[in-house]
Amino acid sequence: MQHTKATKIGLVLGSGGARGYAHLGVLQALYKADINIDLVVGTSFGAIVGAGYAAGRNIYELEKIALETGWIKMLKMIDVAPLKGIFAGKKLEKFFSVITRQKHFSELKIPLTVVATDIETGEEVLINKGSVSKAILASSAFPGIFAPVEIDNRWLVDGVLVNPLPIQTAFDMGADMVIAVDVSSSVDNVNYLIALKRYSKNILQNICQIPYVNGVVSPEGIFNKFQRIIPAGFKFVGNALKVVENNQNKIAFIHNNDNVAIIRPRVENIHWRDFHRAQRCIKIGAEAVDHSVLNDIKNLSFNYKTLDLCNR
Repeated sequence: MQHTKATKIGLVLGSGGARGYAHLGVLQALYKADINIDLVVGTSFGAIVGAGYAAGRNIYELEKIALETGWIKMLKMIDVAPLKGIFAGKKLEKFFSVITRQKHFSELKIPLTVVATDIETGEEVLINKGSVSKAILASSAFPGIFAPVEIDNRWLVDGVLVNPLPIQTAFDMGADMVIAVDVSSSVDNVNYLIALKRYSKNILQNICQIPYVNGVVSPEGIFNKFQRIIPAGFKFVGNALKVVENNQNKIAFIHNNDNVAIIRPRVENIHWRDFHRAQRCIKIGAEAVDHSVLNDIKNLSFNYKTLDLCNR
């Protein structure tokens, strides 16, 4: 009698700001192709999408949430964080709690690990226990913009600084093969950090260019808050730049493994702050999973299956 051992498929969702909406399109395409995911690893925006999926949210539920969360709703989540960043992130954590149904990691339907960065040591931190909403807040807390998040006596920020596409982590979690969705841009992140450190006025203009901002928050109001808190936040931005510099080789490395299928949605023209382009990103993500990609994934899965002939 032959026993087939099913392939354990890991899904890796990378960082990329608003480009990360493409993850939803990829998930929709995988769902339609009847490809089941056994574990998820995410960094930054990828951690947010991955957490909602692992919590049991329907793919189309997540799309609905994404399309309803425009800049006006996001601006209502602004809460100032003196000395640590522009935003404290407490309101955002509550929003993440809704997405993840207030679950802890132990309650998730699919095992999840999210990647964050210890801003003081520069170390990569893998989170897979405790509050999911707090973990994904840490994984997406971009230095200087969001205050660091304290978890287990460590101050954590965006995982993009150390591992924007954590493929090896998925194998370490037990995946036999990995589907990785790459929407990251290291240049985007580094340039923004440099600008944040050197030119506060440039950042103010950048924020005010976001659609609908001027109709909700006055530039003068943003500027006053920015001027009060950004000098103290320079420490975190400076540390972040050092972390990125120390991890350049790791960030630039693309995992070369026969058991990895990397999907790269064509979102290079989408800026990290273009959250109003969610629908476009979702569509691009779905289009990236074409017949060729699906065949590659299914071939990887088939080739990894093993036969147990001991009981025949």
